[in-house]
Amino acid sequence: MAIKPLRPLLAPQSERSCHVEKARCLAPLIEGDANRIETDGKLTSGVVDALQAQGLFAVGVPESAGGSGGSVIDMIEVLEELARADGSTGWVTMVYWIGVLLHAGYLPLESSTELFLTGKPTPRFAGAAAPTGTGVKIEGGYLISGTWPFSSGSDWATWLGLGFLVTDREGKPIQGPDGKPQALYAVTPRDSGVISRNWDVTGLKGTGSHDIVVKEAFIPDTYIIDAYSTAPVRKDPVFYLGKDLSAWAGHSAVTLGLMKRALQEVATIATGKVRRGYPTTVDQYPVFDFEFAKADAKYRSARAYLIAIYKEAIEQAKRDGAVGNETRARAHQAAVWVHRVADEVVSFARLWAASQAFRNPSNLGRVIRDAEVATLHLHIDNIHLVTSGQTLVECAWQELQQPMNPA
Repeated sequence: MAIKPLRPLLAPQSERSCHVEKARCLAPLIEGDANRIETDGKLTSGVVDALQAQGLFAVGVPESAGGSGGSVIDMIEVLEELARADGSTGWVTMVYWIGVLLHAGYLPLESSTELFLTGKPTPRFAGAAAPTGTGVKIEGGYLISGTWPFSSGSDWATWLGLGFLVTDREGKPIQGPDGKPQALYAVTPRDSGVISRNWDVTGLKGTGSHDIVVKEAFIPDTYIIDAYSTAPVRKDPVFYLGKDLSAWAGHSAVTLGLMKRALQEVATIATGKVRRGYPTTVDQYPVFDFEFAKADAKYRSARAYLIAIYKEAIEQAKRDGAVGNETRARAHQAAVWVHRVADEVVSFARLWAASQAFRNPSNLGRVIRDAEVATLHLHIDNIHLVTSGQTLVECAWQELQQPMNPA
């Protein structure tokens, strides 16, 4: 019996977010431009315009803050669907979404209102929060300079978000109240910097993750954020995710989309495929069926765990005005786990697709290349399972110490 195409893992139609439906409806356009996106090293204008018109850069951000409404779970599913169509498109959308979430929630109200609530198109942010630049305090703001690598979406960005260390005029770091170098984050129009086009890579080529170079750009105090703040200006629950939990969710959603497409592609390739030495077509071969079932279970269970944790994070933010340490640790654990599962799932698809995995043009070949890059990001390095594990060990120990309530 031939394998049926992988069923969409979405809520029933009556419950499904309109944002997810919009993402699915854009898939033919994105897939049609995917090879050109990879070749040109940036999204096409048609794809960017369509995403902007549908409000998909701001899903999960409240309309009262200038977003498109919906939930964080909606955004995870949107990014998954976009990355299923094309990894680079999902990635750039993820970067722009994180930018909207952070700037709408953490900029001073005057500035966030100017950016998001004056009827202008949703701003698109590129840059890097890591403080790789420097800034000198002057009257009314800072003069910042530096180079910010891995600035995904730089070609279509309208604004930049740039982390920097505060220094004196001689370049010596200035200590903050905690005795550590003071790290801040600047928001400035895109034309404050220039793109150094050095994103020459094997996967996610269409993300345009070049360096951004800035020389003595003036940033008003009203467009400066504490780089490590976890106290949003706006108190909607989603903003308590901050830059870390939002980044982990976004990266994971993109990788889920790549896994989903890998399974769909290998199922399509295997169906009816005659291969020398096999007693049946590949899709009817028991070993393939067994391995496909395992890979599908890995994808779906990793996805379910991620979504469950983010539902819990939002509930905690609603209830407590913060996300607890155990939930933060589990969110990072879930994100790293999604990527380790992706290593296995995409490798399974590559193996069973045989020569179809490396021919050009090839949807699966592009997925494989994109996944090889996506699964190496610093946010989901295996070391984070160590740090998360330390918290989870402590939580498990404390749980056992609590007296059990008799039934």
